[in-house]
Amino acid sequence: MSGFCSKIIGKPLKAIKKRALGFLAGFIFAVLCVIAFNAALEATSAPQYCATCHEMEAAYQTWKLSEHGTGRMGTSVGCVECHLPPKEKYFTYVAAKGCCGAKGVYKHYFGGEYALEPIRKKVLERMLDETCVNCHNNLLAKPSSPAARVAHAASLARPDSPEAGCMACHEYTGHKRKEKADIKDTTGDEGRD
Repeated sequence: MSGFCSKIIGKPLKAIKKRALGFLAGFIFAVLCVIAFNAALEATSAPQYCATCHEMEAAYQTWKLSEHGTGRMGTSVGCVECHLPPKEKYFTYVAAKGCCGAKGVYKHYFGGEYALEPIRKKVLERMLDETCVNCHNNLLAKPSSPAARVAHAASLARPDSPEAGCMACHEYTGHKRKEKADIKDTTGDEGRD
């Protein structure tokens, strides 16, 4: 009777062992792919990577001179912290990064001349106050001056007003413009701020 039971149990057990080995190999491969993907994601999120395209050279140089680039306030803030959703929203961040990357590659190879000033204005229009508030979340507790406290209180009181948005006063915080920084615009666009 035991031989009969081992035959009945043996066949499915062999199939399970065979599938388990395949499943384990697939699981290990998937984990390695996730690790490699995240390593590539981290490497392509560095400001130095953004600067590898000539279109971003002026933006990179002006960022390096800004409060965000120098780390003058205690921390350096990279491109993705301001120009993409927060990394904590992983799938939203990855989708936005992929979309921005694809648009950048398309613009680089097929988009014609890169016009710095119109692009800068488009980026400023899309900058959300929520992005700034991710880091600058305690605006009234530690303002740089009494005037800043009043301005921030007024801004917080009317959050939907364009005049009250962060970029209304802090347009040049992330990038010191080329006139101020004496940075050569390598894109061919000599537009003024």
